[in-house]
Amino acid sequence: MRFGVLGPLRVTRDGLPVAVGGPKQQRLLVLLLVRHNRPCSADWLVDALWDGRPPASAEVTLRTYVAGLRRALEPDRRARASGGLVRNHPGGYELRVPPGAIDFVEFTDLVRGAGEATDPVVAEGLYADALALWRGDPADVAAVRPEFERLAEARVSAEEGRFAAAVAAGHAPVAELRRFVAAHPERETARARLMLALYRAGRQAEALAVYAEGRRLLVEEYGVEPGAELREAHRRVLDHDVPPPSAVSGPARPGRGAPAGGAGLVGRVAELAVLDDLLAASLDSGRVVAVVGEAGIGKTSLARAVGERAAAAGVPVVWGRCPDLGQAPPFWLWAQVVRALVASPRAGAAGRAAALAGFADGPLADSGVDPAARFRTYEAVADLVRAVAAPAGLVVVLDDLHAADRDSLLLLRFLSTTVHTGRTLVVATLRPYEHDPDLVAALADLARAPGFRQVRPAGLDAGAVADLVRRSGVEPSPGLVHGLVERTGGNPFFITELLSSADPAGGEPPPGVRDTVRVRLNALDDATRDCLDLLAVAGRDLGLHVLARAAGVDVAPLLARPGAAHLVAEAGPGVVRFRHPLFAQAAYADLAPPRRAALHARLADAGVDVLTRAELAHHYGQAVGLGRGEDHLRWTLAAAEDATLRLAYEDALAHLDRAAALLGPSPARELDVHLRRVALLQITVGVGSDAVERAAARARALLPHVDTDPRPALWALGELACNRAEFALAADLARRLVGGEGLVHAAGHYLLGVVGYFTGRLAEADADLGAAAERLRDLGPRRLVGQAGRTPTLSPYNFRALVRSLRGDGVAARSDLAAARDLADRADDPYGRANAALFTAWLALQEQDVELGGEAARRCREIGERQGMRHFVTTGDFVARWAAVRGGRGGVEAMLSAGEGIYRLGLRSTRTITTAAMADACLVAGRPAEARRLAEDGLALAEATGERVLAAELRRVRALAAGDAAGLAAAAELAAAQGARLLADRVEAASTRFPRRAGELGAWSSTS
Repeated sequence: MRFGVLGPLRVTRDGLPVAVGGPKQQRLLVLLLVRHNRPCSADWLVDALWDGRPPASAEVTLRTYVAGLRRALEPDRRARASGGLVRNHPGGYELRVPPGAIDFVEFTDLVRGAGEATDPVVAEGLYADALALWRGDPADVAAVRPEFERLAEARVSAEEGRFAAAVAAGHAPVAELRRFVAAHPERETARARLMLALYRAGRQAEALAVYAEGRRLLVEEYGVEPGAELREAHRRVLDHDVPPPSAVSGPARPGRGAPAGGAGLVGRVAELAVLDDLLAASLDSGRVVAVVGEAGIGKTSLARAVGERAAAAGVPVVWGRCPDLGQAPPFWLWAQVVRALVASPRAGAAGRAAALAGFADGPLADSGVDPAARFRTYEAVADLVRAVAAPAGLVVVLDDLHAADRDSLLLLRFLSTTVHTGRTLVVATLRPYEHDPDLVAALADLARAPGFRQVRPAGLDAGAVADLVRRSGVEPSPGLVHGLVERTGGNPFFITELLSSADPAGGEPPPGVRDTVRVRLNALDDATRDCLDLLAVAGRDLGLHVLARAAGVDVAPLLARPGAAHLVAEAGPGVVRFRHPLFAQAAYADLAPPRRAALHARLADAGVDVLTRAELAHHYGQAVGLGRGEDHLRWTLAAAEDATLRLAYEDALAHLDRAAALLGPSPARELDVHLRRVALLQITVGVGSDAVERAAARARALLPHVDTDPRPALWALGELACNRAEFALAADLARRLVGGEGLVHAAGHYLLGVVGYFTGRLAEADADLGAAAERLRDLGPRRLVGQAGRTPTLSPYNFRALVRSLRGDGVAARSDLAAARDLADRADDPYGRANAALFTAWLALQEQDVELGGEAARRCREIGERQGMRHFVTTGDFVARWAAVRGGRGGVEAMLSAGEGIYRLGLRSTRTITTAAMADACLVAGRPAEARRLAEDGLALAEATGERVLAAELRRVRALAAGDAAGLAAAAELAAAQGARLLADRVEAASTRFPRRAGELGAWSSTS
């Protein structure tokens, strides 16, 4: 989806216009776009929509307009689902979109890039692209008029910059420049450029007249003499001292000053200049560049050229390539890069990080599904890249990014946030990606990286085509050049292929260059063609021994024959590939479906000990019509397991989804698949997602039909139900666990204790959590290694601390937290240590202990950042903001925003706890209206979910904020019924000091 405000408002989805409603609704969208990715208060929006004179119903009408925008922008959004683009914020709304999707952001980035470019041809092109985004005058909205006025000024400056670049390049459009100077007579730089352009065109007298006219206007209308730049241009014209257009020049660093890698490229001067500049700049601060274009346009050649220049200057270069056909194994792209970097002597300790194990060949040890492990791996890759780049820089080429697996894209998105901290140039080549949502999201993140550039090589013009023809040994007659341009669109690979055919200029042109490839393939003998068909089915580089095993013959002599030698290249010792992806695609497309299926099966059978599990699943999947369905299912499940171990969770989910569709009447196997899906979906799309609910519901439905031990499934589903605030369901599952042995018995009591805490049955919770803790005491430390904290089965001490705190026994609560820390230390589990810090923070919220909360928040963030566990970082951020507000240091809006951050992955439980803490903090900060609103929201949530643990606290805050003595009495009654001595004492203390007159409420609330 793209948004245009540089002219009449325009919204498009996949290139098609989107109607966004009437004038007021359009005006609202303009306001949100100008302030995109920032919360806008409802008050500001109301004032802006009605120019400071809103009607009484303005707030209601605003909500109607917001709902209308959501329907227009997100037609597939489920009813009552939270907005993905237009999001609610406390007291307002936010439009969350990638900045690159808005035309004025793209305009600003292009202008910035043009100003930084050292090549005037490149600068002119960037300015032209920026100006082309303007379609007229933007909507006149008074509240954002200053922003649009600044954009209008930037537009004029960009026009002036384009003319300056054109003059420097030696092809200034004099007529356009003259019109610009007439429209903006005060802009002396443009007038000076016009004088230089006229002089170079042999029109010295006109150039002097332009100066005279400018001087007259400046003196008569502004009372000033021309500035130094205009006077210098006048002197040069008088003295015939005007320099020639600027030559391309740049820093004498790797890039411009390097030996001419890419010297064989034709027509790519501008693109190479951009890459040279980025290579030089990356030695100061890392850069990312995306080279985007159609197949054969020369993306890989450009990447190879910059790699050659870097290598010649002593900068190491590593490549990762994606197969254009077939199933890419998890992290296939990054596995190549990481293995090359680990082998570098510059890797040092960074290359030995345990978190990089997933990129190694061979089987991995089972380590379970750990939400934090992915981030530790991402950090380890970023550290490795920085370490190798530190001495002399580094170039990382990611070729054919459009074919990358989703996990490789996620890792690239993470790396884009850190690349500027090192000395690395990341060059990604990919085909046009506008209709691939994963690539759109990835490129949007890359665009936020400092210094990011996108290069889009176009087809060669007639002059470059003539050079290419001449290099092939053919005289470039006008007819031949014109014909090649017409038939290929200037695509250099297509031109090369046609030039190597028997008659590139004669007869009817083929419908496409693939036909030229097919002619070559069809000319091969059967054995050679069979060999190349197998290579096409492989979809990637393949060892000769595997190819020979699948073909049943010695393939080396076949591939050395002239017809095959043109199509195949050596990718390494004993490894071959097609010379260009289009060759592989043409060969694959030419296969009849039955033969294609048979070739997939032959290759899988021959490579069962060499190909990855994902590749075997793919090949057997293409051969299911030949009775290989069981092989397909077996290797699909194996591929999912392998991807999980390698932390490629998106890839694992894709395999599990395919497996779920393949399963026959086997409830136990289907239950296992859906439980694995539940675990991964919680990490990837969030605990509260519909996808998690569907997978969990299917797993629950299967439970009665399995004849294996159901207890692991009961535990996993019970834990999920607690996180989703489905407490009745969690209690039912937990009761079926009680009575077992060891950890299983502890798990049942633990879940019942958690449910008892959240639902406000504190005595029951204390008893159940005590039973779980007692059972853990009987287990030896060996049974706990790798378990504590990783599964909350072993966290009864943490929850019992919260229960005992509410029951008024703070000493016992802190003793339990110390026991939890000891348990984590005995198991040597960082997650357990982080959990102990997190529960200490929750305890501080309950007890309103600002000092304890600040210290616990610091520990949460420190451990979370060190271990890559984001939930602990977001929780630490929230508790730190709460402590600041509760301690009188301000920052209410930051606290509210941080509170929302905890629930972005869909966690549904604990919301009433954070809401109660924020409501109390607002009351103390002297904002009773905000406190009352939050308390009412929390009580509504408690009623909807059954999470009533702090309902008495929410009633207390609401009563104090509203001056409601009866409400305070109700809070006391509820606290007593729950056995929450801490809350009962708090309500009693408030009651004794409750204001007798409404006028006293504000002063009282700010001090209580």
